[in-house]
Amino acid sequence: MGPCVVYLRNPRPTGGWPGKVRNYGFEISRAMGIQARFVHFLDDDDTVPAGHYENVKRAFGDNPQVGVVFGVLEPFCVFSQDLERRRRQETRLAQIRQEFSHAARVARIYHHIGSTMRMGALRRWLYRSHALIGGNLFLCSGAVIRHEHVIELGAFDPHIRITEDYEFFTRAIVAKGVHFLGRISANYRVGGADSLWNPMELSTQAEVQLRAEVARLLQSRYLRLQSEFGAVRLKLTAVAFHLATWIIDSLLIPLLDRCALVLIRREKQRRRTPGSNRALTAIASGSR
Repeated sequence: MGPCVVYLRNPRPTGGWPGKVRNYGFEISRAMGIQARFVHFLDDDDTVPAGHYENVKRAFGDNPQVGVVFGVLEPFCVFSQDLERRRRQETRLAQIRQEFSHAARVARIYHHIGSTMRMGALRRWLYRSHALIGGNLFLCSGAVIRHEHVIELGAFDPHIRITEDYEFFTRAIVAKGVHFLGRISANYRVGGADSLWNPMELSTQAEVQLRAEVARLLQSRYLRLQSEFGAVRLKLTAVAFHLATWIIDSLLIPLLDRCALVLIRREKQRRRTPGSNRALTAIASGSR
């Protein structure tokens, strides 16, 4: 049996290219002969909840047709003692929490379309189309992928500095399919000074440059997808997916919110009703 933990120092620091670092770690593990069925590219400032990997292995076993398992990202922040910085951290944490919450709700809807409504083909289309057209349902720390699929996909594109996980998992979901775990898969740190995606210490000019780089990468990604799938097919997929997204965001989610409120009110009313617990106790006692 090989070592449980191997710590490596990158002989060629990349200066902020996480895809290259992940590829380096993956290739070194293969060269060392480390055997694995699944790979989790967990960022060094994120953590996983207890029992997570057992849940992931069970999900892969129950869904042998999929190559990726992901769950809910739970953001957290190590707050600064500086009051102004803490205020900005709190704002950023609230923003990320809202984004992750919406992504989780959408993923749950996709999941139940397949598992509850037994419409597996529609669920696969929704996940695939979301990967191609929509935003992130998860970030790199939130997903685990089969080891052999990392090899088949060629790992991360070393020419992409940021959005590299978005590009990699788009290819993975389109080619291998995905399953939603329905629980927290990683605790995701936000508000750090060393954050690559959302640094809080950038000047206005640097932030503009970062946004411009992201826009260029996303445009390049879209052109590659056009070349691979065809402009007409990709456009039709986008139209159909945006219609599905409108139905989910404008109709399904508000409907679910209203249903949840009704259930909460009924539960509160039941608890406030005098004698309700005594009545339940009497019924339970009389049934013995």
